[in-house]
Amino acid sequence: MDIHNWIHVNKETTAKIFSFTILIMGILFILGAIKDWDWLYKPDEYYQSKWSLGQASRYWGRKTSRIIGFISGVLFTIIGIGWVYFTCIK
Repeated sequence: MDIHNWIHVNKETTAKIFSFTILIMGILFILGAIKDWDWLYKPDEYYQSKWSLGQASRYWGRKTSRIIGFISGVLFTIIGIGWVYFTCIK
């Protein structure tokens, strides 16, 4: 069974995995902004077509990037908590 079929067969399990992933990602963004993790906010050395917090650090500065990361973390955490509630508890 390939991954595509597994996802369709196990929709509830997949939803739970994604909800916890979003929640953990939000918590890590918040912790990274508070602790100023270099691996998350280090400015990128060169231009890339994909936007990341490293690109934000490069263009707008590290402090602004940390604020963006904190706000994003709060949003991801709220979405993750809601999704966990509706997939696991309710």
